[in-house]
Amino acid sequence: MKKLILWAMLLLSIGTCQAQNATQIFDRTVAAYKAAGAVSASYSMGSSKGNIVMKGNQFRILANNIKSWYDGKTQWTYSSATQEVNISTPSANQLVMVNPLAAAQSLKAGYSMSAKKSGTGYVLTLKPKAKSKVVSIALYVSKNYVLTKAVYTTNKGSQTLTISNYKTKVATSASTFKFSKNQVPAGTEVVDLR
Repeated sequence: MKKLILWAMLLLSIGTCQAQNATQIFDRTVAAYKAAGAVSASYSMGSSKGNIVMKGNQFRILANNIKSWYDGKTQWTYSSATQEVNISTPSANQLVMVNPLAAAQSLKAGYSMSAKKSGTGYVLTLKPKAKSKVVSIALYVSKNYVLTKAVYTTNKGSQTLTISNYKTKVATSASTFKFSKNQVPAGTEVVDLR
């Protein structure tokens, strides 16, 4: 009986240690992003490829099928499919879909985490705490706490987001995160949804 209790305590302490390490790795990754100033990176996910520039809660996404600018309050999104720009004031929930910092806070609150070493970095495995369409998320983090890949698995399959050309302390200005008509084809309709 004592051996069984000792084994149970050991397994619990290992589980707690892994959860704590995963949380620490996650927190260090977010802290590294926050400390990096403005960052830029290339990304690909399925047929979507593009570049993102981020500074604090501001971002600009230039992809093959969409362009989006967010200055911390207003979001402008151009879709090549509709040939229009939509202007909105997104809610916190809407920002989770496109803003890495908002997404990170959502992941930390809604998912349990475990970590393992992989090559020169880590793989964080996230499982939803509540019923969800997402089965798991695997975050691949370098030894310098930079996210290099994310694999989202649902009951319908998985998608991989690959990040490359990550640069820190990128020169930006306020105009980097604001829409200008010369950034889209002439004659593009602008729809204000605010």
